[in-house]
Amino acid sequence: MTRLLIADSGPLFSLAAGDLLDLLTHFRLGITDVIKQETFDRGLLPGCSIEAKRLLKFYNQNAASITLYPTQVGDYLAEQRKRDPNVPTPPNLGELSIQSLLIDLQLRRTEPPPLVLFEDGWFIRNATGLAKPCVLMGTQAFLFNAQKHGLISSAPRALQAIAAGNRVLPVTSDFTQKL
Repeated sequence: MTRLLIADSGPLFSLAAGDLLDLLTHFRLGITDVIKQETFDRGLLPGCSIEAKRLLKFYNQNAASITLYPTQVGDYLAEQRKRDPNVPTPPNLGELSIQSLLIDLQLRRTEPPPLVLFEDGWFIRNATGLAKPCVLMGTQAFLFNAQKHGLISSAPRALQAIAAGNRVLPVTSDFTQKL
């Protein structure tokens, strides 16, 4: 069985900046409803970034193989937006939607543990509270693992492509490099 990869918004935008989204096709890609709104749906907005356009194109080409997961967090946001379409998105909502999905998957006892692809420190700060089992991996570590498994020829070149797309990755801690 191919491992489920659950991506946060940051890595999706970084992979889009480096034109590396095809790496995700090597996994069963799972996206929460909130992450879809933060990423793929942005490509529908006028004047959106090149990354948002690439994300929408990727989604349209691969929608049949991307699992969209509704979450309680997404349901909450939808209910709030019914009352007020301009309600601001609370901070960390994408991360909380992933945590909600991990809890659901834990209850279903999916195997093997899902891989959560992230960039921001929220996941490190909240790692002990996340549903287990799951594997947390930063974007940089993901690219080095992709190189190790022959999915890309060079992780440093992939990181350069991301940087050339003006997307700067946060410094990855030793914790995520070892995963």
